[in-house]
Amino acid sequence: MKNLILTLVFALAYLGCDRNSGENEYNPQLPPITQTGANTFGCKINGVVMVPRNSIGYVPPGSNHYAVSYASMNKYERIGASDSRDTRRGGIYMYIKNPLQQKPLNEGEYIVQDSNGAFSDSFADGIMMNCGLYVNNAYTIYLSIANTGKITITKSDPNIIAGTFSCKLKNKDNPNDIIEITDGRFDFDRNTINTTNFP
Repeated sequence: MKNLILTLVFALAYLGCDRNSGENEYNPQLPPITQTGANTFGCKINGVVMVPRNSIGYVPPGSNHYAVSYASMNKYERIGASDSRDTRRGGIYMYIKNPLQQKPLNEGEYIVQDSNGAFSDSFADGIMMNCGLYVNNAYTIYLSIANTGKITITKSDPNIIAGTFSCKLKNKDNPNDIIEITDGRFDFDRNTINTTNFP
């Protein structure tokens, strides 16, 4: 009897996990466009909604998360976000050059330039996006194409940075393979975004 009960408990737990984690049932919605420091991010990558989620396997409760990262340096603002539970949905890095080293970064439109493929601030140049996707079980890097989009900073003060973005990107190894990022939006509290949980 004890074995039967344990078997039933494990079976129910397995079915519950399977039901809750099935990607066929996962249907994320874009967060609203706000400027309140709501710590939200979302976009569509080739029409598929991507909102950040922590990786279950690598982020124990109370530890640093990997879903979103934000940094404000002298010459750049850097934003990274990914669905760490489903790599097929992708991840994005954006670099916004701050040539006048304004603190905070000026509000306004920043036209996207060709990406040089850098994922490090010391190599980044201009306003660019990098996107990583798993396509046919292979990790593929896409690089922004100049003048195909923009990042619009709608609010920037010492506590909040918020904006919208869109862009076309090309496969690093096959420039004829082009994807499009649309409906992008983010609203970060500069003081808390890097410790915000994205379940």
